[in-house]
Amino acid sequence: MNLENANETDIREEVAAPLLTALGYERGTLNDILRERSLRYERTFLGRKKDNDPPLRGRADYILNVTGAARWAFEIKAPDQELTIDAIEQAITYARHPEVSATYAALTNGRQFLLFFATQRSDDLPIVNLNIQSVNQLADELSGILSPAAIRRDCSPPVVDLARPLAKGLRSSVNLAGGVLTYEFFEWESSVPLGPQGEAIQKALDRLVGNRENITEGRIYRDEFSRIIAQIQWAVGREEIFQFMQEKGFVDLDYVSLSSDISTDHNNPTIFDVFGNIELNQGEQIFDTLSWTTQTLGLNADMTLRGQGSGHIEGYNFIGNFQIEYGFSFPDVPGLQVNIYGGGAFSIILDHR
Repeated sequence: MNLENANETDIREEVAAPLLTALGYERGTLNDILRERSLRYERTFLGRKKDNDPPLRGRADYILNVTGAARWAFEIKAPDQELTIDAIEQAITYARHPEVSATYAALTNGRQFLLFFATQRSDDLPIVNLNIQSVNQLADELSGILSPAAIRRDCSPPVVDLARPLAKGLRSSVNLAGGVLTYEFFEWESSVPLGPQGEAIQKALDRLVGNRENITEGRIYRDEFSRIIAQIQWAVGREEIFQFMQEKGFVDLDYVSLSSDISTDHNNPTIFDVFGNIELNQGEQIFDTLSWTTQTLGLNADMTLRGQGSGHIEGYNFIGNFQIEYGFSFPDVPGLQVNIYGGGAFSIILDHR
């Protein structure tokens, strides 16, 4: 950046303002920009004891307010001013002011950007120390800590949770931050010989062994009956399969445990059970995993899903094994029953914040 002959006002207009816009702040919104806010300092705040000591006043260059989460203070200096301990102290003092109560104190002279926790001392090392190459690059580097989304993620007031924890170190509910499920085996059986169709089923199941399904989100919580409920969202690779699962109610299945807590002992895992039942109607369009194409269903069918997962917590991961059974019966073909069994391992990341 060319800062030759630039002054503090130039840094406000050419660095600070576009930086805040790029981060996602806008005056008068939920991610508000408060400019040049006057602050009054009582003598006790500054450690001054005499009754006749007058209050002092200051003016914060920017206060960034993420509504319902937190604030941070941002001080601007001219390019020819070094970011000294005194300048850092000023920024931290503004951040600590009772009318601001910010989480962070930031300052820049257009050449350098420093960020501190408001609880730090002015002679502490900054948590961020960047040389500025361009505003866009600076915004990219800071978005993970100073964007409104990052402030909401990292600085929101703590949740007061008085309900029984799911496990040591967890609250009574926890969000799922991701995870993976791996299929390790499949077997099947039929009440009558299926001939070539049976061979096709076996080939389809063989293709599924080793497949991984990603867990995208979800949560675990206690319901009004003190049962532990897990709700899990999966990344479904085919849109046709996802639509089918949505229509049949397989997206919102509850995995239920009757244990009092989630185990941290791999020798005594916590067990979750899931059950579902759907009707498949002749003429429906479904995604056929045998041919890997969308097909029209040729006859009515009932499908029952039974599953069980058993696992324990290690750190902030819930890990274990699962088994699942799909049972198919056909009202128009009495006596025909096809059962598919599968299983494998899973690991789920718990967002413990």
